[in-house]
Amino acid sequence: MSILPPNATTAERALEDAMLARIDLSSVPTLRNPWTCPAEVLPVLASELSISHWDTAWSEAEKRQAVADATAFHKIKGTRAAVEEVLARHHGALDVVVWHEANPRRSPFTFEVRAPAAEIPASFLTQDRAEAIIRDVAAAKSLRDHFDFVQNIGLTSGMFVAAGGKSGTALRAD
Repeated sequence: MSILPPNATTAERALEDAMLARIDLSSVPTLRNPWTCPAEVLPVLASELSISHWDTAWSEAEKRQAVADATAFHKIKGTRAAVEEVLARHHGALDVVVWHEANPRRSPFTFEVRAPAAEIPASFLTQDRAEAIIRDVAAAKSLRDHFDFVQNIGLTSGMFVAAGGKSGTALRAD
């Protein structure tokens, strides 16, 4: 079976025959499957599937899972669900607050990624980790949206007021 057009030259056909002789076409479906392909093919599949959150430090199992989940992720890309999925990969306490949920309200098409300092240790949220979170959220969000990465401290306080009074009457006698 040739993929060349009918007007291909003899040299082009010879080159195609030589290349096809070296390629085992029965292995092509195996190369496109993230669960059966060789590990060195995974970065190529990731690039082909436009996986923006690829990390070379992942284990082989994590890389295979990322490639397998890529199509489903692209279906929700640009939504809040995609941003929340990316944040859950980093830490479960990271939260999204959309413009209409913020108090006071923010400008339309903006949101905050909040990292509560009380729940996320400072040793986890390093500068490199924060940059990775920002990069992954930027790749997952809608193009029209803008966001701020905020590390917040939630403080609760109480104020007790006590007052006393004494009633009395004063008379002036002239």
